[in-house]
Amino acid sequence: MSLTELRQEYSKCNKCSALCKSRSQVVFGSGKEDADVLFIGEAPGASEDREGIPFCGASGQILQDLLKSVGLTREDVFITNTILCRPENNRNPNRKEVDACRSRLDKLISLMGPKVVVTIGNFATERITGKIGITKLRGRAFSVEIDGQQYNVVPVIHPANLLYNGRNPEILEQMKKDFIVIKKVIQEATGRKLEPGQARLMDF
Repeated sequence: MSLTELRQEYSKCNKCSALCKSRSQVVFGSGKEDADVLFIGEAPGASEDREGIPFCGASGQILQDLLKSVGLTREDVFITNTILCRPENNRNPNRKEVDACRSRLDKLISLMGPKVVVTIGNFATERITGKIGITKLRGRAFSVEIDGQQYNVVPVIHPANLLYNGRNPEILEQMKKDFIVIKKVIQEATGRKLEPGQARLMDF
């Protein structure tokens, strides 16, 4: 199976009746399909549901600038979510919904074979690592087995957290440090040197 075939398989997914009602489309993911780095968020929000692209709103701008700060762009990575459909009123996904999307996410990881998996926020981190408490887990590298393969996993704080907290500079510094860890893990796993760009994290 290819990533294109997996995308097609889930384009009309009807496993979750509530999500079928609340979504306008399935937001499979975007970016480089053979990327060394896979980012996994929680679920599509209103902007993502409308545009069909994960992290395309305000949180996406923060993510984009954090990527740039360590020498990456959205085109260098692949971004998806723990579930592919927007929950009504942006509520948290429930356990059944996460489980319904489990095989899809495992297949995606297996097909891509990324050198580094970045879990964004609590839901993605628990789904991939089995651990809870993003504030304690953030910015640390873990080795996680998925379908018999070991992956480097780095949990990070969700960019929405920065927005919810009025762009608190302390949270921003934490996030920037987490991305430095991601950079180091990528360089160690790929032998590729990343040169930071001129991010404008405090300007938007």
